[in-house]
Amino acid sequence: RDSFPRQSLFIIRSCAIKSMAAPSSSSSTRCRSLLLITLLFSLFSPVGKDAPVVLALDGSEVLAPPWRNWRVVNDNVMGGVSTSAVKISNDQLNFKGNISFDNNGGFASARMDDDARDLSDYQGLLVHYTTTQAADVKAINMQVYERFPQIGFGGFRPRSFSAAFVVVPTTKLQTFYMPFDRFRGTNGFTRPDATSRFTPSQMLRMGLQVSFQLGEFDVTLQKIEAVSGIQDCIPPSIYATGCDDMTIAEYTTLAKDVLKKSNYGTGSLYPNAGAALMQYALACAVMSDDNSTSTQALTQLEEAQRANDDLNDNSVLESMLNSLTSDSPKATTEIDSSPTAKTKLLSKLFGC
Repeated sequence: RDSFPRQSLFIIRSCAIKSMAAPSSSSSTRCRSLLLITLLFSLFSPVGKDAPVVLALDGSEVLAPPWRNWRVVNDNVMGGVSTSAVKISNDQLNFKGNISFDNNGGFASARMDDDARDLSDYQGLLVHYTTTQAADVKAINMQVYERFPQIGFGGFRPRSFSAAFVVVPTTKLQTFYMPFDRFRGTNGFTRPDATSRFTPSQMLRMGLQVSFQLGEFDVTLQKIEAVSGIQDCIPPSIYATGCDDMTIAEYTTLAKDVLKKSNYGTGSLYPNAGAALMQYALACAVMSDDNSTSTQALTQLEEAQRANDDLNDNSVLESMLNSLTSDSPKATTEIDSSPTAKTKLLSKLFGC
């Protein structure tokens, strides 16, 4: 079936023409009634429910593959010149392109066809990906759309929420976990919506977006699945070479640049891109060979957990990283720095 925007906008245009031509006519009245019926149908019809559901061996639900007709939407819709392309081969989806800030641009995205799911039995998404050794570090927004619509650019459209996963240069298979309670939305225009939360039972479709990170990107998705009960959600790249690609200060600077560039005066549109980069930086600090840096990062995380701070909040993360990279004297508190303790604190940092 067509999505909500296609149905409603077609009828809205038709009704508008009839109403202007003859506002009191019976056809205009019938048209308004038909519009109401269409709105209700679009909200409650089981879009995509006939799509097969594939269950993974561990009970998680595989959302892709198959990759359902992904299409590109770049910043050229608003005058920008960023580029991207999607290629599907051997049950894998490659998303690559180049982000440019020319003409006030700065994003590239891809979206799939509607594939409505009830994900209320799961706690988040797990993306499996590979990239290349020459790829730049990037935070990729994973977008999910609800069947509930909102007004935005272009009229009515499904409400969208995003979290982010960090891509680092490596040819090895990687995973990144994004809990549903960390997905954040917008008001449909250029304002973030810090209060709304994604409703897993209303998932309509997924998308990818790279925003406000200059230069080339290249990521190949092997699988996206809805999961629950994950105990250790630390990205494997943290243990490999992920922390060799940029310094903690460079990760922090990139995160701040992303947040600043995507702020149109009321806060970052995509706060999770910055948060994911800063979480990665903190994890690298914990795993650092420098004992002082590792101890300080562990202390920061333990204190934040004790204070019940939101470890997905950019101000909290930035404060911890500023303390790590400042020249002020570091705390000398005794702390458990065993591998078990590190795993426990880092798992909380990444949302499990």
